[in-house]
Amino acid sequence: MTLELVPPDPGLRTRLLPSDIAHAARAVARGGVLLMLEQDGIGRIRLQWKLTGAGLLISLRDDGPGRLAADALTMHRLADRVASLGGAVSLDAVPGWGTHITVELPLTTRQALPADALHALNPRELQVLEQITEGHRNRNIAEALQISEHTVKYHVRNILEKLKVDSRGEAAALARGTRRPLV
Repeated sequence: MTLELVPPDPGLRTRLLPSDIAHAARAVARGGVLLMLEQDGIGRIRLQWKLTGAGLLISLRDDGPGRLAADALTMHRLADRVASLGGAVSLDAVPGWGTHITVELPLTTRQALPADALHALNPRELQVLEQITEGHRNRNIAEALQISEHTVKYHVRNILEKLKVDSRGEAAALARGTRRPLV
């Protein structure tokens, strides 16, 4: 397997990226490569970073079977990581032609959640949020807290609304950014 790293465009070489964005971009690129390697028959992966007016564009393309699914667990993890940074990810998999993953990251990070924002959550929601930050799925959270999966989904929906975020990944990232222990 060959990993082709396209040199950055001149604009990226002359502009400094914020360190947190650069570290996140490296982690996202590594996660995307590992995601693509889950498929058999990959001969080459091409990785490129570009600056756009809105931020940093990461492009990953492989020559594999093109069977990577948008609903795969590892794709959800990558999408959650990107969403927690305020970015977006898209997947274009064409059977027989390969896969193309595009990630757009803003050049500024979101502000950390103020510690008092967690006061809006009740004790059970804090327990569920703690489980989310540890990467547990609904079934595992239900077992750990001895509640039903339906109840976990209810709490997750409330957490997302109260924290004004769109995904579990964003909620976890914001919770990790607080200085206050969750429970």
